[in-house]
Amino acid sequence: MDRNRDRMYWEIEPYADINNLEDLKKERRKMEEKYETSTTKIQHVPYYMRNLNKYEKYYFPNLISIGPAHDDPRLSRGREYKVMWMLMYAEESRKTPQFLYQRIFNNIAELRGLFSPELLVRISDVFLARMLLVDGCAMLQIMEKATPSEFKDLKVKIDIQVIIRDLFLLENQLPYKVLELLCKDETELKISMYRFCKLHNTFTVLESPHSLRFKDAEDRIEILKKSSPPNHLLDCLRRYILVDEMASIGKDQCQINVAITNANKKEKYISYRNIQELKACGIQVKRQKNVSLNNISFRSSCFGGKLHLPPLILEDSTVTVLLNLVAYEMCPDFENNFEICSYVKLLDLLIDSAEDVKELRSSRVLHNSLGSDEEVVELFNAISSGLMHNPDIYSGIREVMEKHYKKKLSIWVAEAYYSYFKSPWTIIAFLAALIALVLTALQTWLAFKSS
Repeated sequence: MDRNRDRMYWEIEPYADINNLEDLKKERRKMEEKYETSTTKIQHVPYYMRNLNKYEKYYFPNLISIGPAHDDPRLSRGREYKVMWMLMYAEESRKTPQFLYQRIFNNIAELRGLFSPELLVRISDVFLARMLLVDGCAMLQIMEKATPSEFKDLKVKIDIQVIIRDLFLLENQLPYKVLELLCKDETELKISMYRFCKLHNTFTVLESPHSLRFKDAEDRIEILKKSSPPNHLLDCLRRYILVDEMASIGKDQCQINVAITNANKKEKYISYRNIQELKACGIQVKRQKNVSLNNISFRSSCFGGKLHLPPLILEDSTVTVLLNLVAYEMCPDFENNFEICSYVKLLDLLIDSAEDVKELRSSRVLHNSLGSDEEVVELFNAISSGLMHNPDIYSGIREVMEKHYKKKLSIWVAEAYYSYFKSPWTIIAFLAALIALVLTALQTWLAFKSS
C-alpha cells in the first residue's frame, strides 16, 4: 500500500524535481488549462463530498451503472437489463447494434476526451465503445419508456423510481455527444431529454395537464430547446429547474435568473438565524406558485412581511438529486454561479431546528417524506458545511429581510399578534370586549346627553 502511494506521488510531475521552478510553473499552467477547458468532463464526485458517511449512498447506483465509474458485481442484474434494453432500442430504431457500435467507435477519440482520465485507466477504445453503445442505448430506451403507460415495455418488475434515480447520479452520466450518435432523431433528442426531466422532476408535485404549473413546465421546454445542448442528463435537469420562464425565447443561451447584485459589494451581516426569529418579527413564509428555485421573493409591509419560497418535496429520490446537483456544481471544470449550492445555503440559514421545518410544512413549502423533522435539519447542516456558494445570489432578498427584521415596530406588532391574536378564540374575545367597550361608552354618552 505504501509502495503504491509513493509511486503515485512521485509520478506527479511537480514532485520529480521540487527545486526546479520552471517545472513547477509548467505544471501550474497545465493544471490551469485542464480546468479552463470549455467542456465539462464526466468525473467522480469530489472526495470531500463522498466522505459524508451517512450520505455516501446517494452517489452510488442501486441497480443501473452507466459509464465507467462503477464496476461492482452487485450491479450485475442491471447489466443484464442494459443489454436487453440496448437490443430493444436497436430493433425499434431499425438499426443494427453493429451499425451503432461503428458510429461510436468512429468518434471514440473525441468521446474519450469527454471523460476524466482517471475513469478510463486501463480501458481500451474497443471496450469503451462497447460500453457506450450498451449504456447509451439503454439510457435512450429508458427515457422513451419511463412513463406510466409505457414502463411495462421495459420488461422489468422494478419500481420505475429506482431506475430514474440512478440516471440522475453524477457518476452515472453519459456525454450528450454519445446520445446524439445513438438517437433516432438528433433534432428531437434535446426536447425529449427536457420532457423526461419535466416528468421526473422530484422537486415538484406532478399535476394535471390542465394546471397552470404544467403549462409553466411546457414554457420552460420552449425556452430550453433554444439553448445550447446540455452536457448530460443531470445538466439537463439542472437547467430545467433553474430556467426563468420569463426569459426571452430568442436568446441563444437559456436565461438563469440568479438576481446577482454588484459582485464587488461586500455581503452585509445577517442577524436573523432561522424562520422562528423571522416569524417573531412578523415575517411569514408562503408557498410560491412558481416552482423555479430562482423565484424566491420577499414583500415587506408596515406591520409584517411575506417570504415566498418554491415548494420542495423531500424524499429519498429528492435528496439523491439534490446532492448530485450540488456535487456537479462543485466540479472544478464546470463553470457556474453555484445556484443550487446557494439555494441549499439559504435553506440552511432558514432551518435551524425542527420547529423551523414544522413551520415550512405548515406553510406547504416543504413536504417531508424523508423522516423526522430533525433529519431534515441534520441533512441541510451536513451538506452545507464547507459548501461553496455565491454570496450575491439572494443578497437583495436577505438585505430587505434584514432591514425589516430590525424594525422595532414590526417586532412589537408581531409580538402582540402572536401573544393575543394567534387563535380565532382570542380574536373573538377581543372583538367582544371591544364591542362591549363601545356600547358602554355609547350608553354613558346617551345618559349624559339626556340628563
